[in-house]
Amino acid sequence: MAQRDRVIIVGGGPVGYTTALILAQKGIPFVLLEAGHAVFDEPRAGTIHPPTLELYASVGAIDRFLDRGFLVHNYQYYDRTQGLIADFELGVLKDQTAYPFRLMLEQHKVCYIMQEMLAEHADADVRLDHEVIEVAQDADGVVVIASTPSGTERIDGRYVIGCDGGRSQVRKSMDVAFDGFTYPERFLILSTPYDFGRHGYAFTNYIADPDEWFALFKVPGIDGSGLWRVVSPVDPAAPEDQIFADAAVQARMQRFRPMDGEYDVVHRNIYNVHQRVASSYRDGRILIAGDAAHINNPLGGMGMNFGIHDAFNLTEKLAQVWFDGDAPGEPLLDLYDRQRRTVAQEYLQRQTIQNKNNIGQKDPVEREKFYQGMRDTVADPERLLLYLRRVTMMEGFERAASIT
Repeated sequence: MAQRDRVIIVGGGPVGYTTALILAQKGIPFVLLEAGHAVFDEPRAGTIHPPTLELYASVGAIDRFLDRGFLVHNYQYYDRTQGLIADFELGVLKDQTAYPFRLMLEQHKVCYIMQEMLAEHADADVRLDHEVIEVAQDADGVVVIASTPSGTERIDGRYVIGCDGGRSQVRKSMDVAFDGFTYPERFLILSTPYDFGRHGYAFTNYIADPDEWFALFKVPGIDGSGLWRVVSPVDPAAPEDQIFADAAVQARMQRFRPMDGEYDVVHRNIYNVHQRVASSYRDGRILIAGDAAHINNPLGGMGMNFGIHDAFNLTEKLAQVWFDGDAPGEPLLDLYDRQRRTVAQEYLQRQTIQNKNNIGQKDPVEREKFYQGMRDTVADPERLLLYLRRVTMMEGFERAASIT
């Protein structure tokens, strides 16, 4: 293999590993560089929507996904005072997709599945403990400098794809902006084996409140028996040691759902939340996908899915460029940028911002207006279908494909 006859993928998350698998299946040489020494398994994304399941079916991964995830046939919206507002049945989508449900499967397990499938390709080149510190390009290819346990290493390629998250070093090497905003509050995730299903909750729930909203999800957990994630906002000024203190954690859980005794909280995590989109997903031979290109709040479970859609879109076009001629001005790669960036702005950002505004709406008139709108949507089959197509990302996925 010529020194530059490969694609360099930076980042070993679900988007990076998915990109690697698709390239392997298409017969395109690659090297994947990941800064860590293992897959990052902190609680993050855990929802997979129908279009994403269809994409994974196209690469032969769907059985592994369905075997390890929880099928979610409905999700619920609550008000903390009023109780259940609306119950959305995803089976309404049965004539629209082969997978009319959400799948709850943690993002690190998506990586594990991709790793398993990559192991079937003898020439798959995955390098852990390779932290990219510099990216450059010329007319013929790209150069990546990585810090490794054995020292600084130069890696040459024909293209580089940054799948290295919101702080992407690849994006920082491009002449692009990453405009948007950061929410004032941080999001706290508390995980517990306590079964909230006994209280009537679905596997996915949004509990609105003007002062302290909650989101509640059930994911498979380590052994597949299930863990419930309780997500809520926290004061940005509060020190983490106070937020994570046992008394504070128990008080928060009890505010959400009072019970006798204490909750068994097996994991706690906190992070800042942003809404940003890169001004371009391409700068010559340097491309970005996933969180490197766009970040958003997690309400609605769209971020990981959107990044995976990026990966499938980009690799399809890159394969055509790779085998038919790869001049840097290739219009197919500009089309990738145009399609995916447009829907990031039109759908991903708009919908996730709206989700966040709705769940914490402080104006009582606007809040009741929103609730009535949800009730009306559930009661109207045609309106419900249109709504579910939007929130399950089907509409946005089709919109991207329509852009020329």
